[in-house]
Amino acid sequence: MIVRLLVVPILVGILFSPACSNAGNLEDDLAKARAQGKIVMIEIGSVGCIPCERMKPVMEKLRTNYQGKLEVFFVDVKKDRDASRRYGVFIIPTQVFLDKNGKEFSRHVGYYPFEEIVPVLKKAGL
Repeated sequence: MIVRLLVVPILVGILFSPACSNAGNLEDDLAKARAQGKIVMIEIGSVGCIPCERMKPVMEKLRTNYQGKLEVFFVDVKKDRDASRRYGVFIIPTQVFLDKNGKEFSRHVGYYPFEEIVPVLKKAGL
């Protein structure tokens, strides 16, 4: 019973996590965002990680407020173990911001409130 209580929410989070990119998909998603001239935020974390879970409403607010200008992706390091190596991530959650050319322009480690992200996006031209 206890295992079921722990596993079901994790599975639901995995299955219904919006804009979730995993191994193989992320590079395609990033290429598409670049082709559309969008800035990207990659949230590198894990389902069940408390600060990562706290980022979900922030990511949704970013998607809503910057629709058509910003792509927000969540990468679960349990599913894409290479993502942490590719982006040099040692602590989750880590947010990586890429400009319209795919070049990193900002990075943050830990919970990142919406109000603190907005100035970073303004500086990038959004």
